[in-house]
Amino acid sequence: MSQKTTVRPVDARPGRDRVRRETSEARLAFWLLLPAALLLCGVLLFPMLTTFRDSFFFNKLTEPYNGQPFVGLKNYVQMFGDPRFGQAMRNTLFFAILTVGGSFLVGIPMALAAHTPSRIRGLARVALLLPWAMPPVMTGLIFAWLFNAQYGVFNDFLVRLGIVQEPLRWLSTPGLAVLAMVVTIVWKTSSFVALIVLGGLQGIPRELTEASEVDGATRVQSFFRVILPLLAPSLAVAFIFRAISAVQVFDIPYTFIQQAPAQGLLETLGVYIYRTSIEFLDFGYAATLSVALFAVSLAVTAVYVRFVRDGAST
Repeated sequence: MSQKTTVRPVDARPGRDRVRRETSEARLAFWLLLPAALLLCGVLLFPMLTTFRDSFFFNKLTEPYNGQPFVGLKNYVQMFGDPRFGQAMRNTLFFAILTVGGSFLVGIPMALAAHTPSRIRGLARVALLLPWAMPPVMTGLIFAWLFNAQYGVFNDFLVRLGIVQEPLRWLSTPGLAVLAMVVTIVWKTSSFVALIVLGGLQGIPRELTEASEVDGATRVQSFFRVILPLLAPSLAVAFIFRAISAVQVFDIPYTFIQQAPAQGLLETLGVYIYRTSIEFLDFGYAATLSVALFAVSLAVTAVYVRFVRDGAST
């Protein structure tokens, strides 16, 4: 005689409770993030939209009788025909390439010195934090004094060592002025790269490097084959932040320009925007230049996002 089996219905309440709990958590997260989102819109989005709008208007305070009429793309046509804008853009990209590359060449060894157990690790960590903590304007003023032709420390050092016979005019000679500013920016920004790389080094298990050394790899081989690939995410983050800050650099170039006659070779796009708005009082054209600077920064960010997406897909 066959026994009759009873099928009990599945209780759907646990699933409903889980969905309800997740919905309530998502709603709570929305209300908690809403004030921050509104603040970001007010601080970032609204000025960006206002600047983009102002780029289509004539707004020059030295000509108040002309008012603020709508001029369409006239400011953009003026920008692309402005030789000073072209020079400032070339200077910006030139300094960005040199300083970003230099900050990595200096920052990575600094991070290794601060990470590897040795007698100089404490000194390396102090040297790593000092440039990062110093304000950029103060850095520019200090290095402008160090490169001074009459009483600069660098000239005194070179003359005492017999490398040069007479003091170099660092800030008066175009090529030397460019070199001095590149050295200053690299000194200031390499510590930022070193801090990010040091954080990446702290997250690499020591067992991996020890295993490679047991297999017969030297320290150099272990660095390039084990450590460097694992540092790729940290290096990518450091690169995007350094690239954007290099494109938007203003403080150190502006400080050097006050001391150097070779202003044409040192004027970046950020400095040109400042001068156009504050010194020339041409806010409409300055807004157009700001849109161009934003476009360059956005292009650098797009390249980084494309790189990260391609790396994630592979």
